[in-house]
Amino acid sequence: MKSIDYSFAINSYNQAVDIITTCQKRKIFPIIYIKYFMVNGFGPDWIKEFNNLLEQKFSKKKFKLFVDCKKNYALFINLVEQRIDYLKVDAKTETYKKLNQIAKKNNVLINPKFSVLDFSKIKNINLKFKRIFL
Repeated sequence: MKSIDYSFAINSYNQAVDIITTCQKRKIFPIIYIKYFMVNGFGPDWIKEFNNLLEQKFSKKKFKLFVDCKKNYALFINLVEQRIDYLKVDAKTETYKKLNQIAKKNNVLINPKFSVLDFSKIKNINLKFKRIFL
């Protein structure tokens, strides 16, 4: 049986903390999904600080980040240099091969197959977890 990896879309730091703590209780490995409009608005330095804040609260082994880059290749290269765990990029096959080579050097996975659960508008995260995983 193949294990299904879930990614949780969030809108704030507090949602990320709630999801990570709830996942720890339920023994699920959380992958935090950050949408493109947030990264494009706040910039790639925001991702770095967001990751640092989460690492201070939890260890790096407790969660991973998954960021959507769409067709912004400069953002993609910047996030690869920051060694974000998973990146989603829309590219043609030629460009994708070149970006994949850059990512392999920095141990970053491109376009993983995750089911993204949108927790960005959910207020009661524990209730939503009960509905999904039971």
